[in-house]
Amino acid sequence: MNNIIFSRAPVRICDIGGWTDTWFYPKGAVFNISIDLFSHIRIVPNNTNKIVIISENLNIQTQIQDPSKIKYNGKLDLLKAAVKKIGVEKGINIYIRADVPPGCGTGTSASVAVALIAALAQFSHENLTQGEIAKIAHELEIDELKLESGVQDQYAAAFGGINFMEIDYPSVNISQIEIADDKICELENQLILVHLSSRSSNEMHKAVIQNYQNNEESTINSLEIMKNCAYEMVTAIKSKDLGLMGKIMNENWEAQKNLHPLMINPLIKKAEQIAHTYGAIGFKMNGAGGGGSATILAEIGSDYKLKKKIIESGFQILPIKLNFKGVQVWSAELND
Repeated sequence: MNNIIFSRAPVRICDIGGWTDTWFYPKGAVFNISIDLFSHIRIVPNNTNKIVIISENLNIQTQIQDPSKIKYNGKLDLLKAAVKKIGVEKGINIYIRADVPPGCGTGTSASVAVALIAALAQFSHENLTQGEIAKIAHELEIDELKLESGVQDQYAAAFGGINFMEIDYPSVNISQIEIADDKICELENQLILVHLSSRSSNEMHKAVIQNYQNNEESTINSLEIMKNCAYEMVTAIKSKDLGLMGKIMNENWEAQKNLHPLMINPLIKKAEQIAHTYGAIGFKMNGAGGGGSATILAEIGSDYKLKKKIIESGFQILPIKLNFKGVQVWSAELND
């Protein structure tokens, strides 16, 4: 009888203050919201010495013959790094799938890493806290794979909830914001998650970092505005003023656009125009920007017609339900 390990970790939207959670920016701040769109992991013993990683969404797989001799080649490298970090020695099949399209800008890669680390830890009988899981997930990207990575996504995936994070990179002081049930219902009704396109943010990261290091005034000012927006959003979400939330989203997005011209393209302009024409009071591209997905805040009573127009315009709407549990792990027995 084999014991199968399952795990899932949420993604996040509406990351106000994003870009200030990175190594090049001192003492940043981020607000974000975790939602019930997950990265899913399933670990199945395979009675061999091989570790097989299968991406069910992408229909690709890779094998690890010896975890101590893992080579990174651009094929499911983040998952390989997690296997190496936890030190799995038994033969297993690792299945992964995600509820959001790739390159969505909702922190999916961090969500995948968090879910896999949590599952591998349980498989290896290792106890890790949510904070430890988030820290390891971030270290995989920056230390093991040498990638650009902020820290907000890993903590949102591990903890869930509505989060405010003060960041002294790579340290994170996370505070979870509690709101009333009726406010949760209001947000789930008025927030709209729109998928525009898949995108890679590598080129944009390099461009913005270069601007910052060159002391470009518009980049420095924009990052300061975005950081301040994160603090302001804590007050806004606790209030009954939905318009204040929308105002801060718009302010953050305007500052984000000023980081670099790569931040905007015709598809984003189209989505933003539709949103504000048909009743949006807030708009922000998720993640780095430049593509992926947008969080839109609809005015009370405008959500239906706005969603209808978004779909008619060829965009995809993804469901929003707030997540307050973070990463979850469970097991089931499968008869041989």
